[in-house]
Amino acid sequence: MTSTVQLSALRLSKRLAELEPSATIGLIGRIGQLKAQGVPVISFGQGEPDFPTPAVIKAAGQKAIDQDLTRYTPTGGIVELRQAIARRATEETGIAYTANQITVACGAKEALFLAFQAICNEGDEVIIPAPYWVSYIEQVRLASAKPIVVDMIEGQGFAFKAARIIERITPKTRAIILNSPSNPTGEVVPAPELQALAAAVRGTGIIVLSDEIYNTICYNGEYPSWLRLAPDLVEQTLVVNGVSKSYAMTGWRIGYIAGHKEIIEAIKAIQSHSTTHPTSIAQYAALAAYTPSAELDEIVRERVGAFLERRDVIVAGLTAIPGVTCAIPEGAFYVFPNVEGLLNRPLNGGKVCQTSNELANYLLDHAQIGVVPGEAFGAPGYLRLSYAQSKANILEGLTRFAAAVK
Repeated sequence: MTSTVQLSALRLSKRLAELEPSATIGLIGRIGQLKAQGVPVISFGQGEPDFPTPAVIKAAGQKAIDQDLTRYTPTGGIVELRQAIARRATEETGIAYTANQITVACGAKEALFLAFQAICNEGDEVIIPAPYWVSYIEQVRLASAKPIVVDMIEGQGFAFKAARIIERITPKTRAIILNSPSNPTGEVVPAPELQALAAAVRGTGIIVLSDEIYNTICYNGEYPSWLRLAPDLVEQTLVVNGVSKSYAMTGWRIGYIAGHKEIIEAIKAIQSHSTTHPTSIAQYAALAAYTPSAELDEIVRERVGAFLERRDVIVAGLTAIPGVTCAIPEGAFYVFPNVEGLLNRPLNGGKVCQTSNELANYLLDHAQIGVVPGEAFGAPGYLRLSYAQSKANILEGLTRFAAAVK
């Protein structure tokens, strides 16, 4: 029987009216379709390390299967994993976290989603520096709060300026998002800017949501952790991190939140009625990742070194293209070049692109390279390229890019 029910009659949630789909997920889907058709696409779109998950971590996951550790676990994760994460978070932030201040989620993305659901009410405002990761805006809206986008001024890259954040604080401000190293720019926020921000929120009810998923991938020394600079603000801070980027475990879906016990309990209450906990076998694999290991430490160092080499290759290649400028990222594995010099002028074959979104589609159609337009990150006129792939792919992609925009 064919249904005659109209979509409007299904009474979908009003919040969906403003929800924008993830640009990166959409790009991945389109690239997958082209590859299925035999098109040799090189994707710079997804933030996913091309390295395999380290063998010791895979072995821990396999052992969990062999030992039938495939049952439900406590909400928020097994206690052993939360204890291991608490030790790691203590090491990285200088704060003496305990297991009851940790909850484990299905990736850092769910951790952020749960945090917004727990702390935001309708009418609250969340300050988001731009450029921003694509899901911040939508997750804030899904929590019935209002995203307040604060543009950072581009000089040589988008430099985080606390003063621009501070001037947008109002009595409605519930939270401020801090993402360092940044997705999409790769910027590591300087310590003086963090200290200035700390001075402004100290003694308020504002929560700083510190997204530190790229904290191990830094090129100019140790990452200046927010809480190491402002340890007295621990009760106003939620730290989000996970295993995806550091240990090439994107598909295992393990992230975590560290914070005040009462907030963590509220987040776990929400979890108990949604996912409850991440996959049990993934938790045991993550336990191996967060167990002190000289072998894993060396693997991470080697991979960061490889990302550094790739960064230098892609920055050099992009800046050699007339009409493109590119700041040198200090962390993560993205470049965020300014491509305004390629807009509103004929490209190869006479095509004229008026926006970076049009340019991204042009590059996919005519050069078979996938890039994410800056509009998705609140920065029109830019593209985000991930260099978490082989140097051979990077060089071939740059060659195609240059040829397409001549």
